[in-house]
Amino acid sequence: MHDETFKFSGASFRGAVLAPSIRGSLSSGVRYIRRLPPAYRFGPLVIVLAAGLAVTSLASIVETVDIAVVAGEAPPGTTSREVPLNETSFFRATLAVSACGVAFHLLTDADYATFLADGRLPPTTLDCNQTQALVRSRIGHMAIVYVVSPGTSNLSYSITVEFFAERHPYALLSIPGTLLGLSSTIWIAATMFRRGTEKLAAEYTGLPGRFQKRK
Repeated sequence: MHDETFKFSGASFRGAVLAPSIRGSLSSGVRYIRRLPPAYRFGPLVIVLAAGLAVTSLASIVETVDIAVVAGEAPPGTTSREVPLNETSFFRATLAVSACGVAFHLLTDADYATFLADGRLPPTTLDCNQTQALVRSRIGHMAIVYVVSPGTSNLSYSITVEFFAERHPYALLSIPGTLLGLSSTIWIAATMFRRGTEKLAAEYTGLPGRFQKRK
């Protein structure tokens, strides 16, 4: 019982000693901050606000703007066809096919020119193992590679394309963010320069405190 009372009294004593110390440190910190020029007190806060506006201005929203369907039959071998998948440069393609063994290569104009020149194709875009793909290019042609023996019946397929568009609804916030950041930086720099000049002037003239002009 006496031990518990002693422990409790010791904790109370430490708390009674620490509390004034903490309050004194806080009061000293508040007085120090109040003595700072306004540029030093508020400038960093404005810069943080400007950074927040700049980051917010970069936020984007992806919306579906159109849906198209490319359907047909794939004959045995390698063939190509024109596909108008150039409404936007960002879309999702989803393949529906009843059997494996057929690969679809979505081609940009450069890919199609290479294919015509030497038959080379980029990696497969869609097949029965990868029935969905996100594409970030404007597509004008498609190569179909159906590896089966000659005489095999054509294979029906359907590719649903969902076109996306990115919007930046808060892009205009970059303007006040830039202005606030630039003005705060100039404010702080000008204050630093002025205080440094006053200090040098005071040391040069031997006058205490702020620089006073000689009469």
